[in-house]
Amino acid sequence: MDEDTITDLKQFIATTVSQQTTVLTDRMDTLDGRMDTLAGRMDTLEQRVDQMDKRLTAQIEDLQTSVSEALDTSNEAMHVQLQDHETRLTLLEQKPA
Repeated sequence: MDEDTITDLKQFIATTVSQQTTVLTDRMDTLDGRMDTLAGRMDTLEQRVDQMDKRLTAQIEDLQTSVSEALDTSNEAMHVQLQDHETRLTLLEQKPA
């Protein structure tokens, strides 16, 4: 091999490596863009999940409050009815005596 052939080979190798490096760089840039898009979509999803969690928590709290109020009302009505029965039983017990 003479000096010109070696120089040509060096130039060929340098050009080939440069082209492949450019291709890899372009692919990496494309992947970076796709990863950024994916990260943005994940952030959006996370925000939506947080919103749903807040809404569900609020609905659960409302439901708990409603059930608690219904139980309190029912208990109060039951207490009034029991007192009425107790009063009536006491009156019935006193009559025969």
